[in-house]
Amino acid sequence: MLGPFSIGVIALISTGIVDTIYLGRLTDPARPQLAIMALAALTFAFPLTFIGNSANIGLGAGTMSAVSRALGQGEYERAKRHGAAAILLGLLVMSILVSLMLLAMPYILPVAGARGDVLDMALQYLAISLPSLVIVSVASMSNNILRANGEALLPSAIMISGAVINIILDPFLIFGWGPFPRMEVQGAALATLIGNSVGAMIGLFFILIHRKAISFVEMTWGSICRAWGIIGQVGLPAAGTNIIVPVTTFLAVSIMALSLSESDVAAFGVASRAELISVGLLYALSACIGAITGRNGGAGNTERVKKTFRVCYMICLIWSTIMAIVLAIFANQVAYLFTSDAELIEKIIPYFYIVPVTIFAYGFVFVSAAGLNALGRPLYGLIYTIIRSVILYVGFIYIGVQLGGLMGAYIGVALANIISGLIAVFWTLRRTPMIAKKS
Repeated sequence: MLGPFSIGVIALISTGIVDTIYLGRLTDPARPQLAIMALAALTFAFPLTFIGNSANIGLGAGTMSAVSRALGQGEYERAKRHGAAAILLGLLVMSILVSLMLLAMPYILPVAGARGDVLDMALQYLAISLPSLVIVSVASMSNNILRANGEALLPSAIMISGAVINIILDPFLIFGWGPFPRMEVQGAALATLIGNSVGAMIGLFFILIHRKAISFVEMTWGSICRAWGIIGQVGLPAAGTNIIVPVTTFLAVSIMALSLSESDVAAFGVASRAELISVGLLYALSACIGAITGRNGGAGNTERVKKTFRVCYMICLIWSTIMAIVLAIFANQVAYLFTSDAELIEKIIPYFYIVPVTIFAYGFVFVSAAGLNALGRPLYGLIYTIIRSVILYVGFIYIGVQLGGLMGAYIGVALANIISGLIAVFWTLRRTPMIAKKS
């Protein structure tokens, strides 16, 4: 499952990376700092879009858990009804969440330190990108339903198709190539909206018509509510777990914005986006582990569940080591890929020497959470994430910024990764039940 799905995840991550690359190349004689302002705006906007994506990931984890456990227990028709209910739940929850964020964003961003043109750009970007998250919910639920059934290629195809559309449209809409208007940050958001719509339509076609993996037949309000309850037992805590990460990222950006310069904020945002290259396979791993732990835990194969965790931890360690070496060797070239501003490049490069070498430990955290979510045990992942993001990440970044500026922030991220990863591995393998709760 990991092979094809990692390609899909990397394709999806690439859309944000491509956005950053193109926006970092914006020029305008009347606005000499346009590229830095656009990158800073994207840095402020990213945590809010990440909140929506994290909610989708959490609801998807609930879907994966409910469907995979039902399949492991031999309840195939129930699994189809769970899948259908998940689509409806995703649309409902995301519509409410996106509406709240659209109302709140004009008040939240200034408090975080966004000012002037940067604030205007961030608001313009979010006005388009946030509504697209409702459409993403359909693609996300479709992916998890297919993966719970052991599918690998189709979920990847859904992700890749939307990402390719996004990447193709980006330069036309950002720079105004051909007949298209120059939309800058709004163009990046619109390309994302169109790509997400294509992915959602393909996903719905596969699960409803091609694979017949969901069924709305004989569903009643009572059965929908029961299914939502089962999905929500994992999905809501998992959504909360995932939302914690962008919320704390937003706090970290705010700490830097209020204490450091605009270029420091832009540098942190670019470095974080660039690092997504190295965590793409680990995100894919966390998306795949649940299909194995959920079905085997549902069937009572606890030793295989524990072995799955061990194998995934080893993959985290090997892959992250390779990527840390690559990013350290090519730090200057990677930074230049995102921006040609010499000051910005100088501030970005140290990140690649400090943080990527610790990404394996951060992988331990979200892989553990994903595997335990599928077992119907989401509170473990919630606790791991609170320790990593709320206590260690925000705390160490605050201390680091006060003591060492941007470099101190980088060191704070690295320490948070290492300590939280060790806690997640120890507690998962030594203290956590490996049997799945009944779906």
